Order: sequence, then structure tokens, then C-alpha cells
Amino acid sequence: MRTTFAVHWHYGIATHSGWFRMMNDDRSLLRIGTTEQGDPYAVAVIADGVGGIGDGSRASDAAMDHVRHWLDNQLPKLLKTARLRGAFIQSTKKLLHEINVSLLEMGNHAGSQMSTTLTLLFLLNETYILCHIGDCRVYYFHRQRLKQLTKDHSWVAEQVRKRKMTPKQARKHPHRHVLLQCLGVQKELNIQYRSGFYSPNSLFLLCTDGLYDRMSHSKIEYFLKDNESSELNLQQVSDLLVDKALDQRANDNISVLLLSPLNRPLTLLQRIRDRLKHCDYLFPADWRKWYNKRS
Repeated sequence: MRTTFAVHWHYGIATHSGWFRMMNDDRSLLRIGTTEQGDPYAVAVIADGVGGIGDGSRASDAAMDHVRHWLDNQLPKLLKTARLRGAFIQSTKKLLHEINVSLLEMGNHAGSQMSTTLTLLFLLNETYILCHIGDCRVYYFHRQRLKQLTKDHSWVAEQVRKRKMTPKQARKHPHRHVLLQCLGVQKELNIQYRSGFYSPNSLFLLCTDGLYDRMSHSKIEYFLKDNESSELNLQQVSDLLVDKALDQRANDNISVLLLSPLNRPLTLLQRIRDRLKHCDYLFPADWRKWYNKRS
């Protein structure tokens, strides 16, 4: 049994190899804790080892080993940093480059490419930061609206962005799994970073392409709306999402990680102060110096 409730978070994790795969190359990880000030944080990670051109399981396992080492050794230092966002981006950029070099070396030694996607989501004080490479996705569900936060680094997604293909055509295209960016293929990485605010009792969904291959954006949104007021916990909802994909004859690995921050007893003034603390980088340097002195 997997625990689905923690003091500050609801969560659920589910995975399946799919109907036509012997191996499951997907990996997911969730780390929750509190800072020295008692603020709850969460780090959710999902990876999809690229099969067919090498050992996808070895690649995603190696990536997760690096992430666990980073969580144990680097994250505690970052949580003590006054300007967390910039330090977090630099640290995760270094992490992904280290994973990339390691996978390139593994591939050279094995004589075949060892590659994987990797998406990492960090939550603290109603702010999120994500770093992402590949075609796993992070969705944000709030007020019955579903928003995709990540950008797919795939050939079909690029065609959709160039308006040469519709999203519906992309979902059925034979080259929909062709990646333009992942770890373990080339030395230069184009990592997506994104940050913003989230609301208490909202929901984050991390998934591999095995889910959205079989469930469109609108179907996932409808499913989450339908279950928002149900008595199911997030582990049960995660299992149901995987089952929905399997009902559509999913032929790829499917992984789902759901994470919902619970409401914190903050006053409006405390909430505004927290948000200002994490968005000062948006303002001019003179304003930041003034704000730092006031803080």
C-alpha cells in the first residue's frame, strides 16, 4: 500500500507498462518535507527512458539516482538560500548536465544510446519552479480548468507550434514519439524553466506520454472535473487515470503523479508577503535592494 496523505499534501502515484510492452521504462519520485522555518515543500519528478535505441530503464534509473543524490545533498542547501529561484535554476541546470554527461558516457561504453526525459517540479510557499526536458508533461488544475505548464520537446509538437499540424493530428502521427531534446543524446541541452504561483487545494498532474497519447487535454480536464467532488483520494484517482488509458488500448508505458497542496492558515498579508518574497526578481535592481533592506 502507498500512503496517499501527508500533513501538507495529498498525492497519488500510479504506473503500468501498457498492454504491449514487457518493460516499464517510466520512473517517478516524490520527496516532501519542511524547511528549517517549518514551511512545507515538495519535489515531484518523472522520467521516461527512451526505448528502442538503447536501454531506457537503465537511463531513467541512472537519472533518478542522480536526482536522489541531489535531493539529499543539494536541496537542503538551496532551502537556506535567500534568493531561492536563481539558485534553484543554476543547481538543477548543473544536475541535468551531470546526468546528460553520465548517460553519454554510459552509452559510449555500451555501444548504444542511453537516453531519458526528465521533468522536475518544486513547490514551496504557493510558488512553483519546474525544469523540464523531453515530452513528459506537468498540468495545473484549478477552478475546473486544466493548463499545461510544460512544452513538449518533440517533432510533432514543433509542427503544431509552427501550425503545420493540428493537436489532433499530432496525437495520431507515426512520428509523435520522436524527441528533439532529451538527456543522453547530445551535449547541448535546451532545458525549459518555468515558475509561477499556485493556489491552495489546486492540483498538479505529472505524466508520461503514455497517458496523453490516449487521453486528450479535454478528456483529462473532464475526468478531473468529474472526480473533483468525489470521495476518492488521489491514489484512487491516479489508478483510474491509468485505467482510462489502458481502456483505450495503451501501447506505451503510462505513469501518473498527482500532487495537491493543502490550504495553509495564512492571512492575506502573509500570503502577499510570501509572494513578494518569491517574485522580487521581476522588478528592477533598485527596487530589489530597497525591498531586501526592508525585509
